Amino acid sequence: MNNVKSNINTILSMDYIINADENKYFDRKSSKIKPTDIADLISAFANAEGGTIVIGVSDKTRRIEGINSCGADRMNDFVSAPKDCCRPMPLFKEEFLNVTNCNGEPDQILLLHIFASVDQVIRTNNGSTFLRIGDRTKELKGDDLRNLEYSKSTRHYEDECNMDAEIQDLDVDLLSQYKEKIGAQNIDTAQMLRARGFIKKVNGESHLTNAAVLLFAENIQQFYPNCRVRFLRYDGTAEQVGTRINIIKDVNIELPILRIIEKTKEFLATQLREFTALNSQTGMFQIVPEYPEFAWLEGIVNAVAHREYGMAGSYIKVTMFDDRLEIQSPGKLPIW
Repeated sequence: MNNVKSNINTILSMDYIINADENKYFDRKSSKIKPTDIADLISAFANAEGGTIVIGVSDKTRRIEGINSCGADRMNDFVSAPKDCCRPMPLFKEEFLNVTNCNGEPDQILLLHIFASVDQVIRTNNGSTFLRIGDRTKELKGDDLRNLEYSKSTRHYEDECNMDAEIQDLDVDLLSQYKEKIGAQNIDTAQMLRARGFIKKVNGESHLTNAAVLLFAENIQQFYPNCRVRFLRYDGTAEQVGTRINIIKDVNIELPILRIIEKTKEFLATQLREFTALNSQTGMFQIVPEYPEFAWLEGIVNAVAHREYGMAGSYIKVTMFDDRLEIQSPGKLPIW
C-alpha cells in the first residue's frame, strides 16, 4: 500500500493522505458523512486554487475507513456531489485508490480533484459561497463576497452605482468633449448618460455608476482617493528605506480616467533623459530617448484601463530607477 498514490496529483501518496496536515489544497473526510456535507468544501476549493477531497479517511482519527461499505448508490452520490450540490458545476475529476482499510480488508478511497474556477463563482445549492483559506473553509459574505466576484469577473465594480455622486459633480468640459465624440451635442446630459449606461435605477431612484464618476468627476479624490498615479524616482538601482531612503521625486497625479493618462504622459516625458548618439549607418548624430514613448505609454494606458478600481487603498505606481522603469497596476491580468 506504500506505493499507492494518485495518478492525477502524484504528491498524494498514501503516506501524505494519512499523515499530512490538511491545507489549502487538501482535505480528508470520513465516508460516514452525507455527500451534501462536502458541498461547502467543493465550493471553497473551486473558488480558490483548487484542491483534493479524500473520502474514506477519517478527518479526526486519520484511520482508513474505506468507502466500499457505503454501497454503490452512496459512492455515486459522492462522485456526483460537485454536479448535484453546487451551481454552476465546477470542473472536477474522480479517482479511486485501492487500499487496505483499518479492519485489514481490501477497500477503496475516493479522491475528488476540484479544479480552480477561473471566471465563475461556485456556490452551493442554497446560494452560499465559500473560499479555502489555509486549512479553513470560510463562508464569504458582504465585501468579501463582492471582492471574489470582482476577481472572477462575474461582477464589475464599474457597473455598480455610486450612491453619493450627482450629475453636478461631473466635469462639464469632459462631458461636452464626450458628447461631441459620440455626436450627442444636442442631447440632454442626463439622457446621454442614461443611454450609455452611466445612470441606473436602484429602488426606483436614478444614480450615477462608478464608471461615470471615474470617467467624468470634477474632483475625483472626493469619491475615489485611489484613482491616482503615483510617480516615484529613486537615486540608484534599488529602493532604500529608513536613514538610507533614496527617493528624489514623489508626485501624485489625481485626475479622472479621461484626464489622467494625458497628464501622466506629459509629466513622465519631463522625467526621461535624452542621449545624443552617433548613427553608424548615416554618420550623423541623433537624439535617442531613454525609453521609447510607445512602450511606456502603452504601459500607462494598460495600467489605467485594466486596473481594479474596487481595490481600496491601491493605486497605480510608476517607479523610475537609474536602470529601469516599472509600472504597477492593482489587480490581476484581464481574462479574455
